[in-house]
Amino acid sequence: MEDLRENEYVIFKRIHANWLRGLEGVGGRLFLTNQRLIFVPHSLNFQTDGVQIELWGMSKIEKHQTWGLIPNGIKITLESGHIFKFIVWNRSKIIREIIYAKRTDDIIPG
Repeated sequence: MEDLRENEYVIFKRIHANWLRGLEGVGGRLFLTNQRLIFVPHSLNFQTDGVQIELWGMSKIEKHQTWGLIPNGIKITLESGHIFKFIVWNRSKIIREIIYAKRTDDIIPG
């Protein structure tokens, strides 16, 4: 995982996930901090680039059905219109945590 920024802390780490990137489901892990959602892929994937999504840039976080049938995904839409889709277990809890972190990301500690 990337180094943490100043005033950044981890909320959850190493959540198993697949990032739906084109036709490939890139396997890896999600990390949520109070500032961003970070996806770190496993080294065995064809596509090995990770992604960092700033919480402030997210406009919508919702449940998603993989292939229109399987209720195991989350879909994150950015202010720019770019969409990220991840397959995860316990998506309701993960969505709640992201929304909570997003609501509190602008609160200055102390």
